[in-house]
Amino acid sequence: MPVDYTVPAIARTFRLLEILSTSPEGRSLAQLAEELRVPKSTLFRILYTLQEHAIVIEDRERKLFTLGMKLLEWGHAALSKIDLKSIAHPHLLKLAHETRQSFYLAILDNDEVVLIDHVDTPEVWKMVTRLGHRSPVHCTATGLVLVAELDEKEVKGIVDRRGLKKFSDTTITSWTGLKKRLKEVRRDGFSVVDGEYKEELCAIAVPLRDHLGRIVSSLMTAIPSERYKKNRRYANELIKTLDNQAKIISKRLGFDESKGKP
Repeated sequence: MPVDYTVPAIARTFRLLEILSTSPEGRSLAQLAEELRVPKSTLFRILYTLQEHAIVIEDRERKLFTLGMKLLEWGHAALSKIDLKSIAHPHLLKLAHETRQSFYLAILDNDEVVLIDHVDTPEVWKMVTRLGHRSPVHCTATGLVLVAELDEKEVKGIVDRRGLKKFSDTTITSWTGLKKRLKEVRRDGFSVVDGEYKEELCAIAVPLRDHLGRIVSSLMTAIPSERYKKNRRYANELIKTLDNQAKIISKRLGFDESKGKP
């Protein structure tokens, strides 16, 4: 008979993390105790330990637990291996070298935008500095691109779970306003967000598509809002540059433009 070397407490902790990974809205102590079939006192000690290491965080107002940022840091090694990043990174380098701007690659994860790669140039102020950085969907250029072609019910679900938080006077804070904006993004094929998330920042993003034509990532650059307002021609040039590179990257990901979108 084989010897079982597993540690019950660790196995229980992994099961806990699995449950939280499928629960973006969070779980209460009582819910987790019931699902794991362990006493609340035992589970509380596990959750407390995980909180101490930023693996789990607690929303004290709602008394709900969700995954923390530490797992993103650990997941960075995995992110660096995915085909999307390895394929796109040389193009980010090319763009940064040719334009002297900074460029970013992001995906949609757990109803939020997550930065998975970036190339910064020394001449340009770094808008984002940390891989794994998360930002909202409704008021970021990348977020709008990533959800533009999702089913309306999926987008509404994100809004219901995450809300439409106001970050500036121009932030979209209504479902009607967001639907109208997404329609514009689908029509234009790109998104420009000026001062809606960060007042001093104007971000421009375009979609990257996989072999099925689905939007799987977003290619983005950012410039000071003041520069955007004074030089729209330059912004239009950046849009064309981003779009051209996005088409090349998408082709390498297997997208056949002649067959169109799904």
